[in-house]
Amino acid sequence: MTGNAILDLAISIAGVSFLVLLARLIFGLGGRGIDHAAASERLGFDEPDFDPTDWLIGEDAALARNTAGELAVVIVHGDGLVTRRLGAASPAPVYKDGALSVPRPDDTARDVHFTVPEDQAAAWLGASV
Repeated sequence: MTGNAILDLAISIAGVSFLVLLARLIFGLGGRGIDHAAASERLGFDEPDFDPTDWLIGEDAALARNTAGELAVVIVHGDGLVTRRLGAASPAPVYKDGALSVPRPDDTARDVHFTVPEDQAAAWLGASV
């Protein structure tokens, strides 16, 4: 380019910054909330044999339970939703400091937290907290 390493670096950083700004303007900041309808639709698509009877909806995640007591989580990921079914090998949800936390079920997901009263958390954990 110019032969001056510092000037070349500055031009490259400015160019990448411009492209990132342009992408933000065109595509928005990404991210979205979650509601019952979207979570239900996604879970039904990914896990057709999982028939949820109870839902816990948070800001960026939803927790579902079926009649057998199995749990599944629907998580906002980028501009879409992903689901993870919590099996016997998955870490169990815990209640601490006013939040029901579902540890990440695998390495591709993340922990999710729901702010709930203690009695509601106890119902989801199936025991007193």
